[in-house]
Amino acid sequence: MNNIIARIALFFSLLTIVACENDINAIMNMDKQLAAVEEGKDIESMYSQTGRVKAKLTAPTMLRHLKPPVFVEFNTGLKVLFYNDTLGVESTLTARYGKYFENDANVFLRDHVVVINKKGERLDCEELNWDSKQQKFLSNKPVRISTVTDTLYGTGLESNQDFSDYTVLHPSGPFVIQDSTMMQ
Repeated sequence: MNNIIARIALFFSLLTIVACENDINAIMNMDKQLAAVEEGKDIESMYSQTGRVKAKLTAPTMLRHLKPPVFVEFNTGLKVLFYNDTLGVESTLTARYGKYFENDANVFLRDHVVVINKKGERLDCEELNWDSKQQKFLSNKPVRISTVTDTLYGTGLESNQDFSDYTVLHPSGPFVIQDSTMMQ
């Protein structure tokens, strides 16, 4: 009986030794992957061009992925205030997800993206790209623009950064077109 217990104990001891063996390269790779992401909380960042503040970004969390291509991810939402030269708010952008690509300074936004300009015009869409170098918004997805008098629907959008001048690329649904002959 003691011989059987000794053999069982020896078997489990050998099993434990074999099971505890770790591949040092696997552990180092896991550490590298964990170290390749920086995390920030309660983010507030100012964006400027030619020495002038253009925008202020706030977000609950930010993840900066350091493996190329380097990008910053706002996976819990973000809000951006766009300013004019006198630091007046020209437009506001919110989204539930954002991804900033550091190499080309482009921002991809998705999941309930809303832009509101100072006239109260509102853009709603599910995906929007912000080219910060050209200061433009671009989308090839369905969009809805609400103004004081109308609601415009379509697919695709080009707009300046303050959302004061926009074009719906493929409008759809009912909309009013003013007769230019009646304007004279």
